[in-house]
Amino acid sequence: MSAPLFTVINTFTLKNPAEAESFERQFLDHVQWMRRQPGFQAHQAVRSTERPEVYLNFGWWTSPDHFKQVLASETFQAHAKEFHQLVDVEADPSLTVLRIDGGPAGGQPVVVVERYQVKSTEGAEAFEGAYREYAQAAARLDGFGHSDFAKALTRSGGYTAAASWRDEASARAARELPQYAAVLALAEAQTVSAAPVAGNRGEFAKVPEGV
Repeated sequence: MSAPLFTVINTFTLKNPAEAESFERQFLDHVQWMRRQPGFQAHQAVRSTERPEVYLNFGWWTSPDHFKQVLASETFQAHAKEFHQLVDVEADPSLTVLRIDGGPAGGQPVVVVERYQVKSTEGAEAFEGAYREYAQAAARLDGFGHSDFAKALTRSGGYTAAASWRDEASARAARELPQYAAVLALAEAQTVSAAPVAGNRGEFAKVPEGV
């Protein structure tokens, strides 16, 4: 990457779990439009396996300005109005810290989303270093797909990571690494296992560095 990508992380919680199909249909239509907008790089939408009423979407943009332009458009506002009839939305704007591209996950991919809160505001640099060591070690494991790690812009000491794995066993093996224990020594973590719903993050992994 030539510059940190602006990462839009949205959590969608269905107001009525029975409306999942309607929401997914609206969301996929919205994504098709988003992919045509200047500055859009990629996205990955997932659905929590433990709380199926919860979806998360990661969107990667060239810059905050590109996203702001889209956000102000009439089309986006119309889509947002439709979404808010079906879901509650929590936004977590962030900047990419680390991105690691692997091969196709295969199998029935599992996406592990982790929200971190650094225990000490002075420890952010150490935490980022520890997470980088963990992510690089995890990427060498069998079953690794790709991972992204971003720093929250509105949550002091907040970070979010998302990693794609071939299956739950592969993801669990990563969490047993000693480097992961070093990460947890510096930050509290909330972990969500999820299933992919839609996205072109795999295509994004093929983009050469510097593009």
